[in-house]
Amino acid sequence: MADAGARFWVAEADERVVGTVGVRPAGDGGTGELALKRMSVRKDYRGLGIATALGRTALAFARQRGCRAVVLNTLMVQHEARALYERLGFRRHRRYVLPSAYGRLANCTITTYRYDLPGTP
Repeated sequence: MADAGARFWVAEADERVVGTVGVRPAGDGGTGELALKRMSVRKDYRGLGIATALGRTALAFARQRGCRAVVLNTLMVQHEARALYERLGFRRHRRYVLPSAYGRLANCTITTYRYDLPGTP
């Protein structure tokens, strides 16, 4: 996989940052996967397609770098985020309870999503 380093993008509107997304190599960096990180859009700018554009930018970057997949983790309570990821084409990969005393006590469930990039090994 060619240069799959970390990148960070911002969306601006009205002379302010209204959204962000980043990627970094997943795991030990040798898997050919990027991890999607810090996807966020200000509440007063949601519903305008900003998150979709940021997500597509990250996926295009991964595709250009020859990555085989993009992965992410999200909490089960983040319903809007999970719906966005699924609209972008991410598929649920696995679920687990946060491995800490608090995670077990609160049943804090994490869902891992995966977007397999077509045409990559």
